[in-house]
This record gives sequence, C-alpha cells and structure tokens, in this order.
Amino acid sequence: MRDFLQTMGRRPIVVLILMLALTLAGIGSADQMPVGLFPDLNVPLVNIITHLPGASAENIEFLVSRPIESQMQSIPGVQRVSSVSAEGISRVTIQFAWGTRVQDAWMIVQARLARLRSLLPQGATPRLENIGTTLQEVCDYVVYGVDDPVALTNLVRYKIAGRINEVPGVASVDVIGGEERAFFVRVRPEALDAARLSIPNLVRTLQKYNSLESAGYYEDAGREYRIRAEGRIRTIEDLKHLALSDRDGTSVPLSAVATLSEGVRPKHYTVTGNGHPAVALLVRKQPSANTTDVVAAVDKFLSENRSLFPHGTIVQKYYDQSEIVHESQHEILEDMVLGAGIAIAVLAFFLGAFRPTLIVVITIPLTLLGTIVIMRFFGLSFNVITMSALVLSIGMIVDDTIVVAENIHRHSSKGLSPIDAAWRGTVEIAAADTAGTVTTAAAFLPLVFITGIFGLFLKPFGVTISSALMISLLFSLTLVPILFCRLPVAQRLPRESRAGEHVLRLLQEPLLSLLDFCFDHRKVVVGAAALGGVAGVLCSLGMNVAVLPPIDEGGILVEYTLPPGTSLTQSNRLGAELVKTVLSDPAVACVFRMSGSPEGGFQIEGVNLGEILIKLKKRTLRRRSADDVIRTLRKSFDGLEGAVLVYHQPTQEKMDESFSGLPAVFGVTIYGDDEEELEKIAGQVEKIMAADPAISNIVNNTKFKASQVDVRIDPAKLERFHLEPEDVFQTLKAAHQDLVATSIIKPRETVSVIVTLDHNSATAGSDLVNLPIGTYQGTLVPLSAVASISRRKTPSALHRLNGQRELTLIAEVEGNIPSVAAHLKKSFRTLSLPSGYSISISGQYKVLMRSALDLVLLLAGAILLIYFILVLQTGSGMRPILILVTVPTALTGAVVALRLFNQALDVSVALGVITLVGVAVNNAIVLLDFADRSLVRLEMQHGNAAGGLDRTLRINAFKEAVSIRLRPILLTSLTTIGALIPAALALHTGSHIFQPFAITVIGGLTTSLFATLILIPTLAI
Repeated sequence: MRDFLQTMGRRPIVVLILMLALTLAGIGSADQMPVGLFPDLNVPLVNIITHLPGASAENIEFLVSRPIESQMQSIPGVQRVSSVSAEGISRVTIQFAWGTRVQDAWMIVQARLARLRSLLPQGATPRLENIGTTLQEVCDYVVYGVDDPVALTNLVRYKIAGRINEVPGVASVDVIGGEERAFFVRVRPEALDAARLSIPNLVRTLQKYNSLESAGYYEDAGREYRIRAEGRIRTIEDLKHLALSDRDGTSVPLSAVATLSEGVRPKHYTVTGNGHPAVALLVRKQPSANTTDVVAAVDKFLSENRSLFPHGTIVQKYYDQSEIVHESQHEILEDMVLGAGIAIAVLAFFLGAFRPTLIVVITIPLTLLGTIVIMRFFGLSFNVITMSALVLSIGMIVDDTIVVAENIHRHSSKGLSPIDAAWRGTVEIAAADTAGTVTTAAAFLPLVFITGIFGLFLKPFGVTISSALMISLLFSLTLVPILFCRLPVAQRLPRESRAGEHVLRLLQEPLLSLLDFCFDHRKVVVGAAALGGVAGVLCSLGMNVAVLPPIDEGGILVEYTLPPGTSLTQSNRLGAELVKTVLSDPAVACVFRMSGSPEGGFQIEGVNLGEILIKLKKRTLRRRSADDVIRTLRKSFDGLEGAVLVYHQPTQEKMDESFSGLPAVFGVTIYGDDEEELEKIAGQVEKIMAADPAISNIVNNTKFKASQVDVRIDPAKLERFHLEPEDVFQTLKAAHQDLVATSIIKPRETVSVIVTLDHNSATAGSDLVNLPIGTYQGTLVPLSAVASISRRKTPSALHRLNGQRELTLIAEVEGNIPSVAAHLKKSFRTLSLPSGYSISISGQYKVLMRSALDLVLLLAGAILLIYFILVLQTGSGMRPILILVTVPTALTGAVVALRLFNQALDVSVALGVITLVGVAVNNAIVLLDFADRSLVRLEMQHGNAAGGLDRTLRINAFKEAVSIRLRPILLTSLTTIGALIPAALALHTGSHIFQPFAITVIGGLTTSLFATLILIPTLAI
C-alpha cells in the first residue's frame, strides 16, 4: 500500500490524466444511459391472455384455460401454473424458477402455444405479456370528439398507430375502443325456412363468396402472368346480389330472406375519454429505451401531425410514466444538491479549513461520474433505485475523502509542509480507511445471490453503491493527497468560521467524562444497549408491510365492482355518474373509463367491473396531492349503493398485482376440486376472519354470482327434425350474440359481415324458449322442442392453481400481519375439511414474507462476510465481534426512527438496512485502529510493551483515540445524515420512495454513534 501511494505521489500528472479520462467517460456514459421508472424487472413470469367473446366462465375454463394449462405444466423449470377463467376471457400465468431469463421463458411458452392453437376454439387467439411489458406501457391517450367515430377509429388503428410504431424506442401500440363498420344480414326466419335453408347454410355461402385464390400461371406471347382469382364481397350492394341455393337447387337472392344494412359492430365493453366515447392508444417502449425520450417523441409526433385528424378531434393523454420519472429525477437531483450542500457546510464548520473542504467538493462529482461508468458497464439504467443509491453515495463517498483529508489536515496543523502532511496523513490512515470501505462494500456482495422481488431492486442498488465506494476509496488515496499538495488556496477559513473547533472542544470534555463513568459501570452500559434492542424489537411489531412506498404518480386508478350479472348498460350508467363527479374536481386534467375487457387487451374483467384512470394536473397547477384527491373522492362516493370502489396509484397497482396476482396485501386461499364445496368452506372461513377485530373489508366473491341460461341439446330430438348441433348453435349466436360470418378486408379497414335474426319479424320469437330453429322440411320449431332450457347461478370467474380449483377471499388487516396470519391458521385447523381440500394465506403478504426471509438470510450472509474480512485483517476472532456490535445498535435506531415517522417495511427500508450493515462498522474499525496505535505507543512509553494488560493504559488509549477521532467520526456520520435530510423530510409533494430509505439510514447512523463512541470502548476495556 505504501509503495503504491508513493508511486502515485511521484506521478501526479498520470493520476490527473486518469481522472480526466474517467470524467469524460462518465459524461459519455450518462448521456447514453437508459432512463426508466424501475430497474429491468426480469421476472420469469408469463401471462397468456385469450379472448373468446360471449363464452361463459365454465366454457372458457374447459375450452381454453385447461388445454393451455396442461401444455404449460409439462415445461421443465415451471414452478407454478395458475389460471383465471372469466366471461369471454382467460388468463393463464406461468411462473418459472428464478434465474430463468424472461426472453427464454417467453420463447418456450410461444413454442408450446403453437402446438395447441388448432385445439383452441375458432376465434380464440392467445397473447403473451409479462411484468416487463406491463410496466413498459409508458403513455396512453384518448381520442374523441368527431361525428364519424368509425372513420376516427380506422384512422387511429391503421394510420396513427402505425406511424407511432415508427417513433424510435416504441415497441408496440395497442388500440382499444372506438367503432368498427359492419354489414348486417338480418335474417327473417320464416323466409329462410320457406327456402328450406338454415343459418349454417347462409354462413357457408357468405364465406364461399368472400374468398381469394391463386390459380397458377398463364403464358401468352412469351410472357408469364400470375393468375389471381377473386370472389370477394366489397360493398353492401354485393351482398344484395348474392344468391343462395335452396334444397331444390333454385337460386334465392339473399335480400329475399334477410334485410341488409350497414352499421357499427356491437361490442361488449366501453371506452370513454372525459365521458365521451373514445379510442384509446396504449404505447409501450422497448426495454432499453429511455422512457422520457419515448414519451417526448410520441408527444411531438401527435403535436406535429394534428392535421391528420379530422377537425374537432380531441387528443388527451391520461397516463404518462415519464412524468413520474421526471418528478423523481428532479426530486433526486434537488435532494442530491441540497444534501451535498449540507454535507459540505458540516465539513466546513467542523474543519474550519478551506483546502480540505474544497477537495471534498471536487471529489463528489468526479466520484459520481466514475460510478456512472461502472453502472453503464453492468448494463444498469437511471431509475428510482440507482438514483437513490447515488443520493446516498453523496454522504458515503465523502466519508473516505473526509477521513483522509481530516488526517492530512491534522498533520498539517502540526507544522508539516503540505507534501509531507499529505503523504504521511494518507499512509497513516490508508489501511483503516481501506478496511472500512471494503467491509462496507462487502455487505452488498450477498445481493448477487438473492432472488425474488427484493433481488430485482437490491442488485442494482448494491452495484451502484459498491461502485461509488470503490471509486471514492481510489480517489481518497490518490487524488486527495495530490490536490492537497497542489491547490493554491488559503489553508484556513476566516476566524469566525472556526466555530466547529469550539463545538468539538465542548463535546470532548463531557464525552470523556461519560466514558470514565461507563468504564466503571459496564453493566449499566450493556443493560442500556440491551434495553434499546428490546425497544427496537417492540417497535418492529405491528409495522405495515408493502412492496414499495406510496408514490404520487400524478394519477389515480379507481376500480368499481358491481354485482356479477350486471348489464353493460347499467355498468355504463354508474360509470358515467362517477366520471361526471370526478371531472368536477379542479385538480383533474383527464379521465379515462373502461368497462369490460376489450378484445386484444390484457384485462380479464366482466362488464360489471370498470376502471377509471384519472390524470391529475401537474403539481405546479394543483395544491392537493393524489392522496388528498382520493380522500375527496371517497367522501363523494361514500353513499353509493351497490358498488365497491377501490383506489390505487396506476403504476403501483400494476406492480402489486403482477407480483402477487392479487390487488391486496392479505388474502386467504382455499384449494379443492368441487366449486360448491369451496363456496361452503369460504363461508366458514369468512366467519372466522370476521371474528378477528384486526381484519376488515372482507371480500368473498362467492356471494355474488352471475346468471346463466343452460341450453342442453337432446340428440334424439335433433334427429327427429333432421337437425345438427351446428344449426342450433349458430341460430343461438345469430339471435343473441351476432354471428360474424366473414370479414371484408380493405386497405385501411376490416368490415365484419354479421348474421343476426331480425327481431321485428313475426316469427323471430319473443324469448329464448320460442327461438325458431329452421328445419330442412320447411318448418320452424321452437328451441324448447330440441333442447332443455334452465337458469342457474354460476361463479363470475373460475380460478385454478397447478390444475386444482382455488378460491380466494381478500381483506384489509390492521396491526401485525404475521400474528394475525398465525392466529387465523390456528383457527382454520378447527375446520373439518374434506379430503383434498386445504387453506393457506396468500396475497402480497405471502410474497413479502418470502422476501423478508430472503432479506434475513442476506443480512446474515453480509454480517458473516464482514466478520470473515475483519478476521483476516485483524488476525483475531474476538475483535471483529466487538466491531459488529454496531450493527444491531444501528438497526435498533433504524426501526425506532421508522416507527416514529409511521413508515412501512418495504423495499426502500430493505435498501437502507443493507446499507447500514456495511456503514455502521466503518467508524468502529478506524477507532479501534487508532486505539491500538495509541496503546502500543503508551506501552512503549511505560515499558509495558510485552504485557499490554494494564487497564489504565487501555483506558487512556481509548480516550485518546476517541478524542482524536471524534471530529472525523462526527464528520462522516453528520455528512451522511445531512445528505439524506432532504429526502427524509420529504419536502416535495411527489414521490416519497426515498423517504423510508433516508429515515432508516439516519436513524441507524444516529444510534451507531453511541455504539462507536461509548459501547465499543466500554466493551473493549
């Protein structure tokens, strides 16, 4: 170490050139770094979304979900396959083992899907999505306000979306809502029957006359012509002239059996913008693209191409992830600058010297730029996690610089020349400084092995912090002494700026007196530390848990639920009332509403479910936070009957539901095969949950069922009338669903040809029982003549896990969730469950508990690794244990601080805890190193170098070490605390994602000061 430092000292130009190169590389890397909200969430989970409009939940399960499940369960490495089958839509979730790349999982699932596409019902087209694709939805727009909604929809779908796809960084654009043109063939049953034709005959004829074929090649005069045979339907007039052939071969014009008209295709969902029917554009970015750049480019395209839209068109953005990123970056940069200012002010106050203060100021941006180079090398991005790591690094990177600069300054104060003071002070402190930094960085090494949710956030954080620490160590041992020698600045600040020295003297005397008391009353000190630990444990009980801290995203997601079976008309009526109330709030800029599940979308909701996404005005234009607006909405909707409303932050809701599959922290899941038995057990479980005062707002969806009509065909009766099942099925669809016979493909439009019964016809039938089914003998028979018809209540959605049915009740829990879960498990054991049935706690809580266990193992691994490094450095097994006493003391302070500020345990807290494990031991290492040096010197002075057991000498050595190291210990702790104060106070109205982290570190560092200055010297004597 000494040789390396001397070599660097003799070649200052080389060091400065390397620093300049690193600075330029840092600027270039910062310019090329991707920017996003979160790190790359490489979660090995793939969702398969399949739409089959009009199908019941039971049919969806039988025809779609179960075939897909069976294929996916046999994939090697799959840990969990679950499914939700709802009306018209299926979602099958495949979770692979952690460590599987999402791209690999995606390709495997696609390959398996290719095997079974032919087994799925006609019209069922699976789509894939994962958490990454969900969170890469960076901006959404609504388009409305013109008289021709069909033309507007075609413009957005076939022109605007395609042009936006060409914007750099855009991965895909989904279009939902709007209207599509359709040709309607309204069949008169009596006319069709008179021609002795059926609905299937009509459908096959329409398909036959709407086709294209290639007919080979034709040669003429030495040239070859490709033959293209076309028999497509183009206009409504083509349909009118279409001829049908009856049983006798007689041609019957289509217009003789049906009324032909043009209109819009019916849809079983609704999309509105600010209460008006609208088309929505959902823009997803490429994984490596900058969120802010993509959104800005899309905004620019829409602004520059307003002429593409018809006059009067309104285009509004209702979701913008870049605003969250901008706000977060702005807040981080403000906190970083303010925190750095506080740290520098603390440094200048206690040092009272200009040169070391200026050196620290210079090294801060250089260290950050060097860190960015390493971040770029590891493929990281600028996001809330890595940026928060950089905020913390402001306080931590100055620690190394402060330790070296303060020691150099101390030697300089003794009259040494700048060069002698610089290198003597650097060499003296280098070993202890390196040991402290290495042990701090070592705390992040176990992050390489952690999996699960926390691993996705902790790994980028650990790489960023470790990189900053190692760069700061390198600068402190090379650049700092060179700058100390070469900077032509005044050595000391004006006399009035030396108040820090007086403060230190005022602190030293009572501190040394307190140490004398502690040395004589060790049991009191140990008892006080133990009581502090007990207080920390008690404070941790009952704390809330979450994945992320609350974020003001500038938007609110309101989900409303009506009883299953509610019609789309009734759902729209309530939704329109809600939107009207929301729009009256002055803080609201735009409102998007959707009821049901658009074909091609990723939602799995019936028309009784709806979501209202509210975009708030920019924070500079509103006085209230998102939480304030939510409280206002709760009050406005409080008296609403027949609906359950849940409030979320849009992006956070995507994260929560993606990680756990449930939009709730706590749930109870029952497993079994029979739906009726599951519902019976669910009632018993609900009673047990309701008896616990800590549980509220229990949602048991088995109480609310959808209404269903079962039509069971009798084969014998069909045979009597010479009918086939297809005749009945297609007639039912034509009567109640609108049967799409074929589609007319145009350059920028797809027109559906829909066969439906003309309900104005005298024989159309007024109800399902009397629905006329045409026979080939020229007669009409009612549906009841060939099938039994019954009504019943069915579940609105069917859930399965690994091939077994499941049913989940969700609830809100106040207080200590683990103790509530343990109490419930005990109560559930009193239930007499049938064979094959079981109950477990689920929801985000289950995921969080697994992550908490991972975190505990991670902390244990970090402490063990630090202990191992300290053993190698000290050659002792007991000295490292003494140093590690600071860790539980720091954690106690962190927990107490979190409790005082009413913070939940989340990822942000986990980041702070990991940081504390490494930071807390830093000052202890340097203090013990100085105490050992002082002890050796005192023993030599008193002729006791051989024994070294004299208690008085030990006490004097530690008092001397505390006296000398008080200033750097205070400086390193207070600068780190000062750098985090802006984030801890949450001065902004926006994101509070950094507040728990800052509070954790500040609380831990505060109590670790007690451990370093009082507890360790007391235990070491």
